[in-house]
Amino acid sequence: MSETLQKLDDNMEEATGFIDCDVHPYLSSLNELVPYLDESVQRRLQIGRFEKSLLKNQSNGSFEIPKSRYSNPGYVLRVDAVTPNGGVPGSDPDYLIKDLFERYNTTCGILNIGHGTMSAYHNFDLAAAYTSACNEWLYDTWVKKDKRFRMSMEVTPMDPKLSIQEIERIGQRPEIVAVNLRDTQIPMGKQHFWPIYELAEAYGLAILVHPDGIDVGAYSPSVPVGPASTYIEWHASLSLIAQRQIMSLVYEGVFEKFPHLKFVFIEYGVAWLPSVMWRMDKNWKALREEVPWLKMQPSEYIRRNVRLGTQPIEEPFRPGDLLALIRMVNAEDMLLFTSDYPHWDGDIKNRVFLQFPQEVKNKIFYENAKATFRL
Repeated sequence: MSETLQKLDDNMEEATGFIDCDVHPYLSSLNELVPYLDESVQRRLQIGRFEKSLLKNQSNGSFEIPKSRYSNPGYVLRVDAVTPNGGVPGSDPDYLIKDLFERYNTTCGILNIGHGTMSAYHNFDLAAAYTSACNEWLYDTWVKKDKRFRMSMEVTPMDPKLSIQEIERIGQRPEIVAVNLRDTQIPMGKQHFWPIYELAEAYGLAILVHPDGIDVGAYSPSVPVGPASTYIEWHASLSLIAQRQIMSLVYEGVFEKFPHLKFVFIEYGVAWLPSVMWRMDKNWKALREEVPWLKMQPSEYIRRNVRLGTQPIEEPFRPGDLLALIRMVNAEDMLLFTSDYPHWDGDIKNRVFLQFPQEVKNKIFYENAKATFRL
């Protein structure tokens, strides 16, 4: 491309805007949550003056946020994103603004908590207290810092009543654009979650689904078929979770019951979408009397109500095949750009979708997110 055409191309992107739908802030320490927790919870989490650092390496000696069963042989967080003072990548709002937002001329970024959540934790009350503290920490420390920040709020998916209390408490803050409903062992189409969906739809919030509880906690779902042996096997299996959840949502009638509710699946990739749509439609044609509440083909519900974060984008041998695959199912309006900063497998705006025409990139980089999150 000539220099003149490159400038024209860049100007088109700048004129449209750029929304990053998956930016991960991190706690530098659990002690950052102390101001948001009463002493009884601090004692149970063993933080602040109740910290048991002497016993932290002993079994059951001190509390730890549930962690993944699988260890990345390199680093989960990018070492080039370590903060100037040597802190955890993603723990310094000022540095993240400089390293990500200013570098890519970001119009708006949606913050999704990166450190461990307690979505599948067995003590629901403790999980709810921790979740509320994390939401307030994210709002105070990050969202108030820059007008370009928006956030998803965490809830306690194993207990809908506690989730509803949290949504009612903060869900109408204008900077909150989604409910982050982490995976648990309960399929998302089940009526267990419907009270959460009803309130989210009423508040105009999307439901964001992001890997976290899928491999930690007593109520985490197993990877299909059974546990993986290695990190690479577990990571490659993530897309199967999204496929299963979408099937549950469609066939259980969630999108018929809540037609205006958007579900955003982030960090599951996108290339599997056509096969899921085709398979579900084919089965519905023969078995539709089993799900009489469905008024449309499954693919129509998916196209209307489901959105997919692009990261980690698949990379076919022939780059143009990805665009062809997306167009096979008219999914251009379903994709949202997600950098996944500061994770090791994040995608960079300037290196992704090189084969895509500008009008499709504008949708992925800006228009689709603006509509999905009502920005």
